[in-house]
Amino acid sequence: MNNESSPVLSILVISHNQRELLPRCLDSVLRQKLTVPYEVIVSDDRSTDGTWELIQDYEKRYPGIVKGVKCNSDLCNPATRSERCGWNKANVYKHSQGDYFVNIDADDYLKSDDIYQHQLDLLVANPSCSMCQQRILQVDDGAPLESGHAWPVHPKLIDKAILTPSNIIRNEICGLNPTYMIRRHREENPAEKYGKLYDDTVISLYHLQFGNVIFTDRADYVWVQYSNSISNSDKGDERQLLYGLLPYQHALLIPKFTYYFMSLANLPMLHILKKSLFHKIELKPSTIQHLKLFNGFIFQYYTNGQKGLMSKIRIARILILYKQISHENKKIGKARNIQYLIKARKKLYRLLIG
Repeated sequence: MNNESSPVLSILVISHNQRELLPRCLDSVLRQKLTVPYEVIVSDDRSTDGTWELIQDYEKRYPGIVKGVKCNSDLCNPATRSERCGWNKANVYKHSQGDYFVNIDADDYLKSDDIYQHQLDLLVANPSCSMCQQRILQVDDGAPLESGHAWPVHPKLIDKAILTPSNIIRNEICGLNPTYMIRRHREENPAEKYGKLYDDTVISLYHLQFGNVIFTDRADYVWVQYSNSISNSDKGDERQLLYGLLPYQHALLIPKFTYYFMSLANLPMLHILKKSLFHKIELKPSTIQHLKLFNGFIFQYYTNGQKGLMSKIRIARILILYKQISHENKKIGKARNIQYLIKARKKLYRLLIG
């Protein structure tokens, strides 16, 4: 494809010391049969293994298409690897121009040569949609593609289905961000707004504010799982806590969807809250530093030593309210129950955050 005109699609890659894996990623991207001008921007975060030199080689081989940019995530004073990745994704977004964009990590790749054109065609044909979602194919490092499994799986995920924000959040079928092709919202720069918190889920939820999602029943994004990946780095109660707190973090970052976030069953948080009544949850200093970025009772409780009788009483009240909401959820359908749930979820939010 001749790329003399402005790019319609921006393909955004982040890397850090991934010289051995990056060619697989870039080659799968450059094999895509696209009928529009596009750019491939690779943001490299302080690599010392020759990754940057490799990116420069791709720039020479694909002039006007591949562009390398540097990132120094140390500048954002990161507490976690997720914050480093968020800073890198914010950096690569700032350098992009396309009306549509898609993210891909350097250690992942695409297994077909037409998925991006397919997603782009669906978005162009459905202007009310802000994103086009495919499934993800999750494969263990070194395992054949045939051993992988595709997710998310849900009855609503049928080919060309139009999914609303409520469908996606309340049914917890928000896939991994690189499976979404996204229509750029030019009114605001989310990378500048969120900085190091511009992680995969925040990117997806932010753009979900501006339209529905059209789903394509394909799983062409290969997400390779490594033993040292971010998703495998937290263990036990700490992992449960971080997953349990995510809906409340997202409610603070994207308040438009607060009611939907408060509608989730959130079993990891329930487990941790029950345990917190009697035992202290051990947290790494980096986790505490990360949670200090968020205001609200539940974050302060876990960053301030999990102490205080009044705090324990408040957690007990939260658990009782969770139980009441769960009971009413089973009777949903009557107007009286719906009104109760609206009030109860607002009260739950005040107890957790206010």
